[in-house]
Amino acid sequence: MRVFNQTIHSIVDENFIYARALSHLGIEFYLHPHRRLGELCEEMGLVKEQVLKSFYLFDQNQRLSFSELNKFSLPIIIQYLRHTHHTFIKEKLPYVAELIRHLKGKDDLKLIFPEFVEEFIHHIYEEEDTVFGYIHQLVKIDRGMMKNPAGALWEARKLSLESMHQEHLEEDELAGIRDLIETYHDTDLHWQVIAKEIRAFDREMMYHAQIENKILFPKALQLELSVKEKIQKISQLN
Repeated sequence: MRVFNQTIHSIVDENFIYARALSHLGIEFYLHPHRRLGELCEEMGLVKEQVLKSFYLFDQNQRLSFSELNKFSLPIIIQYLRHTHHTFIKEKLPYVAELIRHLKGKDDLKLIFPEFVEEFIHHIYEEEDTVFGYIHQLVKIDRGMMKNPAGALWEARKLSLESMHQEHLEEDELAGIRDLIETYHDTDLHWQVIAKEIRAFDREMMYHAQIENKILFPKALQLELSVKEKIQKISQLN
């Protein structure tokens, strides 16, 4: 097959996603740019079918469309978002961070990117604890799974989904890094892969934010209103 006769440089130059697939197989593209893939596979004992499968899997777009997600219940949407968070934290960010760590020069990016990752992870965990936790509580109340729903809402009275939604609409966590990478005009393959990975991650972040802003929060706000109305009616009856 043609791909096994190509150099690592030419493969990654055709599609930067293959750099990630190669890394998954144990081949760092920036260490072997002029080696042929077939030769490396033979040296490392990699089966061709395994390599092609890796390329295929990393090249697939596994997004769910807005229309598909909008049909799901809030717990399923939250689970989908949690899975995306896990992918960001455990796979994509460590991969980009490792690429940047081995990059020559660009010391400002080497300084800023780890700080971004640390703040991003903190934000993710905070969001899961507060926003997702509160929504799960609303779902339990709505399904009659809470013994004291009024008390649970009272304890969470300082939380405001409306305010959290507004904060999400205004957030742009990758703005600084986005601006920084656009200042570089480097044709080096290593840098080109990093820039494309960051731009791809930026697009995924934007899509993720749209899911939260246009599906998660509207559904949650509607549920919150419904739950409060139910509790108010129950209190009036008592």
